[in-house]
Amino acid sequence: MKNTLNPVWQTFSIPVRALCNGDYDRTIKVEVYDWDRDGSHDFIGEFTTSYRELARGQSQFNIYEVINPKKKMKKKKYVNSGTVTLLSFAVESECTFLDYIKGGTQINFTVAIDFTASNGNPSQSTSLHYMSPYQLNAYALANRRTRPYSPPRPCSPEPQCPVSPRQ
Repeated sequence: MKNTLNPVWQTFSIPVRALCNGDYDRTIKVEVYDWDRDGSHDFIGEFTTSYRELARGQSQFNIYEVINPKKKMKKKKYVNSGTVTLLSFAVESECTFLDYIKGGTQINFTVAIDFTASNGNPSQSTSLHYMSPYQLNAYALANRRTRPYSPPRPCSPEPQCPVSPRQ
């Protein structure tokens, strides 16, 4: 944020693995800087938290005092260099293919490979592989007669995930 003493930062996302490697109590250190055009950004202060604390969401527990250790050492009446308030926190679970399988998803899978040249050149109308702009070829008709594919439901946040992700 430029030119403001009360910035509101853009929402961002970060994988839990990068944030705390799945350790919800691991200390997370946040450093706050004042942006300068010339690149010599000024250190305002820092605070620590954890994933578990952040997960409480917006509350009185997620207002952090930004402390500059050097200022704190020099000034007896130093309180803080400002505060950071968490406005939102959301966890989006990404289910893996294995999560769906472990959750009971069943898959019917069939593969057919036709290596014969006897079906003819697909650019000629006499070929079984011919792609006519007006009608389906024999293979497309056969596929249409089979049961239609219905994709699995999209994965949603943790409580509705087929199985709970590993921590």
